[in-house]
Amino acid sequence: MWDCPNCNRAFERAKQQHSCSRITLGQHFKNKEKTKELFDYLIKQIGNRVGKYRIIPIPCCIHLFGAYDFLAALPKKDKLEIRFALNRIIDSPRLKQSVPISTKNFKNCFNIVTIREIDDELIKWLDESYHLKDKN
Repeated sequence: MWDCPNCNRAFERAKQQHSCSRITLGQHFKNKEKTKELFDYLIKQIGNRVGKYRIIPIPCCIHLFGAYDFLAALPKKDKLEIRFALNRIIDSPRLKQSVPISTKNFKNCFNIVTIREIDDELIKWLDESYHLKDKN
């Protein structure tokens, strides 16, 4: 792991190319109260049921970092888009999109509109993503 000396973000590789720009969580959720409630509930579930993490807000999204950067959250006006890596495409009607990110892994994308969607199935997938590097 490598921490950028300018922005303190953690990366897998030394001197990984990135932007040191940051914004606050509040800026991500300005005029998005419903989405903030979804995010707060999601991170509470992750903390209670998956593991410890750091929140890293950057201009494009909010990253959750455990042993590695395992989740990206993109607050929208009426939903929370989340993206996380797995070594497979999730077979679910809930899946919005899946994109290969390496020869082994796929970025799986979901929209969360209600608290009910942050259920056992989703938390299981996030737990799998959180521990993905343990398996690779």
